[in-house]
Amino acid sequence: MDSLSESQLFYAGEFHHLIDDKNRITIPSRWRREDAEEFIILPEANHQFLLVMSSEEFARMSTAVESNLTVSAHDRRIFLRQLHSRAQHGAADRQGRLVLPEELCKKVGLKEEVALVGGRGRFEIWNLQRWKRANEEETATYQHVANVIGL
Repeated sequence: MDSLSESQLFYAGEFHHLIDDKNRITIPSRWRREDAEEFIILPEANHQFLLVMSSEEFARMSTAVESNLTVSAHDRRIFLRQLHSRAQHGAADRQGRLVLPEELCKKVGLKEEVALVGGRGRFEIWNLQRWKRANEEETATYQHVANVIGL
């Protein structure tokens, strides 16, 4: 990507890619920066997919949890401990290949073809069949909200 600031980094779209034998996935070219990138990779809470985000986005998310007074201080501490213990560092090389940790791939069932799904300041990596099912199930909700907001 061009020299955008972290606050402007925006992942949009859906892409299908193969995971190679070294657990590398190619990040779509329009999602890449000029230099090699560092990411935080963690399984979604229900192990449906992997979340991938910059360390700055991860820090913003952690700060939002720390300052959320609707959750008790005890529960925030437990959540943050679990969140940080499940997260792993990853790096994309100059060709845009991101190595996914083997244990996380197994945990969410990633192999062969996967779907990369944009999500504003982060993106998701799904087992392709699981993504197709989720996408089908979520279409009615998307259509409903689109109608409500006049899209």
